[in-house]
Amino acid sequence: MAGLDLTHIDWGQPWFAGVAHKGELLASAGEEPLCDSLNRLLTAGEGGHGARGRMRVASGKPLVFVPQADLPEGRAYEAHIHQTGRVPTRDNLHDLFNGLVWFAFPQTKARLNAMQARALKKAPAVEGRGSLRDAVTIFDENGLVLACSSDELAQALRRFDWRKLFVERRTATLMQTEPWAIGHGLLEKLVRPYKAITAHTLIVPVDDSYFRASPQQRRTTVDRLVADWLDNWPFFTARDLCPLPVLGLPGWWPDNTTPGFYDDPEVFRPGRTRQR
Repeated sequence: MAGLDLTHIDWGQPWFAGVAHKGELLASAGEEPLCDSLNRLLTAGEGGHGARGRMRVASGKPLVFVPQADLPEGRAYEAHIHQTGRVPTRDNLHDLFNGLVWFAFPQTKARLNAMQARALKKAPAVEGRGSLRDAVTIFDENGLVLACSSDELAQALRRFDWRKLFVERRTATLMQTEPWAIGHGLLEKLVRPYKAITAHTLIVPVDDSYFRASPQQRRTTVDRLVADWLDNWPFFTARDLCPLPVLGLPGWWPDNTTPGFYDDPEVFRPGRTRQR
């Protein structure tokens, strides 16, 4: 894809669970621009339904990936996508993962884009982002969703109680939570993982039946629940997101099987004294 080398990406890593089903298909693409490769997958995913089956942004426009030059000078990126359905795309890993997240979590991406566009309409970008656009941008770039059926574990994350979450209740964390990396910037960083990578995490309550569903059903459920939450929480700020060093997640990194892995205050920092 125009010189974009994907051979070093290990799609079998747990953090790529949401996007690997499409990422592996792109790995064998030729030298065409990334936007063309993404559109090829988009067309293949229509299942023969043509325009009626197309993925759409919140404004109703069909989604299509286009070259970065398609973005008119002076037009805000998010507003352009919302108004036209056209996603300006560069030939780099950052935009590759942005496209893959559109495939994996289309309802969430459409809702985040609509929130950005609405906020831009009220306050132009030259006036600064504001708390809502800050939160949306952080989540879109660096977000992780934690499906969680345990209030105790959710509270442990909110309090930065790493030992309870990852040591004392490690088995429960494995059985009663499921992380989904959703931020395309986060996914890009995880191509070459390092201990300090920290996601901004939205905790989504689920019941035990969630974990009995197939991976595809669980991904679709998470997409719907996050989009619904964004629709119904107009006061979204960065304080709704919990910092989480992702390589501390059980099953995500071999070294974290040793309890001492978490005794690193530069990464696993003390908890908040005040909570939202």
